[in-house]
Amino acid sequence: MADTGQHAVVFGCSGINGWALVNQLLSGYPSAGAFSKITAIANRPFTAHEARWPADNRLQIVSGIDLLARDDAQISKALADKVSSVETVSHIYYAAYRASDIPAEECRTNKEMLRAAVQSIECLSSKLSFVTLITGTKAYGVYLLDKFPYRGQIPLREDLPRVPVEYAKDLFYYHQVDLLHEISEGKSWSWCEIRPDIIVGVAPFGNANCMAQTMGIYIGVYRALEGEGARVPFPGNETTWRLTNTDSNQDIIARFCIYASFQPREKVHTRAFNIADGKTPVSWSQRWPILAKYFGLEGVGPDSSSLHPTEYMDCHWSELQALCRKRGLKEDVIYKSMHNTGSRMGSLRLMDFDRPFDLGRARALGFTEEMDTATSWYTAFDRVRKANIML
Repeated sequence: MADTGQHAVVFGCSGINGWALVNQLLSGYPSAGAFSKITAIANRPFTAHEARWPADNRLQIVSGIDLLARDDAQISKALADKVSSVETVSHIYYAAYRASDIPAEECRTNKEMLRAAVQSIECLSSKLSFVTLITGTKAYGVYLLDKFPYRGQIPLREDLPRVPVEYAKDLFYYHQVDLLHEISEGKSWSWCEIRPDIIVGVAPFGNANCMAQTMGIYIGVYRALEGEGARVPFPGNETTWRLTNTDSNQDIIARFCIYASFQPREKVHTRAFNIADGKTPVSWSQRWPILAKYFGLEGVGPDSSSLHPTEYMDCHWSELQALCRKRGLKEDVIYKSMHNTGSRMGSLRLMDFDRPFDLGRARALGFTEEMDTATSWYTAFDRVRKANIML
C-alpha cells in the first residue's frame, strides 16, 4: 500500500462516534489507503478484535494518555512514547468526552482535554492540517426542553445564534468551539465543528446514551417474551409520536467528518456543519413500525397503560436472566443499559418540538450521501446483536 503520508488520530475511539470514525478509516473511506497510519486513542486498553474493527497493520491502539494531567510536557512525552510516527500526524478527529453532573466542571474538563490533545499533537507534528470536533444538537439548546429557544424556527440552521447566555455558560460545546477559535489563530491547520442529532449507532463497550442499544435490548426482550407479531407500543407520548427530527447514523457522521477534513480550507475552516441521514425529517409514527419490524413485531402508537421499558425489564428480570444464560448474552451490560441515563429515553417523552436539520451546508460542500431509516437502525441493531447484548 502506498505511503500517503497522512496519519489520522482519533481521540475517544471507544465511544459511539470515535469507534465509527476508526471503522470508516479502516474500511477505506474516503479511498483505500487514504491514510498510511491510523491511531486510535482511548482510556481503556483493548484489542482491534474486541472492538470488532477490520484487521489492518496501519492501526495502532493507544491507551493511558491522561489529557487531564495538567502538564503539557508529560502529555507530549506520553504521546511521543506511545504513538508510533507521531511526528506525521495530519488529522485529529476529536470524539472524547468526560461527563460531570456539575456543568462548570464538565465545561472545564472537556475544554482542557481538547486543548491538551490538539496542542500536544501540534507541538509534536509539523504536519497537522485539520482538527474535527463533534458536538451535537445541544448547540441549539434542545436539552432546555420547555425553554428551547427555536420553536418554529426549523429546520435548524448552523447560523442560528447561541442559546441565551445564562444557559450558554454551562454548555461545554461552546467552550470547546471558542477554544479552537483561539488556539488556531494564525496557524496553518484548519478545523470545523460537526453537529449530529441523537445518534443512531453503537459503542461496542457500552454508552450511557446509546438509544439504539437500549431500544434494541428492550424490543428484543419484548419479542422474546410476548412472541412474534405482538403489538409493541411506542414508549413515548401522543405529542412526540407525531414530531419530527432527522436521524444521524454513526457511519454517516464518521464519513462526513472525514470528508470535510479533506476539503479546501476556505470552505470549512471555523465552520459548523449539521449532519444527518437525510434532509427529509421523520416522525416516530413512521420510524417505530420500521424498528419493530426488525424484531418481527407490530409497532403501534403510545399506550398510557403500558410499562416504561425499564419497568418492563424489571418486571421480567428473572425471565430475562434465564434467556441470557441460555443464549450466552452479557447480562451485566444489558442490566446497566436499561438502568442508565439512556434508558430513560427522555427525548421520546420530553422534547415536545420538531427539530429537523437544514443540511444545506453539508450539501454545498458536496456531501450527498443518505441513509434510509431501516438501513440506519438495522445496521445499529445488527451491531448490538453481534456484541451479545440483544436477543
